[in-house]
Amino acid sequence: MSEPKQLFIQENHTIVGEIEEGKIQVIVLDGTVGTAYMMDVPEHGKTIIQTAKGQFARVDHEIGFKI
Repeated sequence: MSEPKQLFIQENHTIVGEIEEGKIQVIVLDGTVGTAYMMDVPEHGKTIIQTAKGQFARVDHEIGFKI
């Protein structure tokens, strides 16, 4: 997993980013600060988005392996 990439937000509030083929990604919109982030998520597992003081703070991934 790579760290979240900040996306460019245009004046008309349009988000600019690219979809990467073969990857599952999530976009987080933070309306309090006016930022947007895109991040990869595991193919199997949980992605937990955490906030602190009303702002996007961190992303945790729980990845499991089926036996």
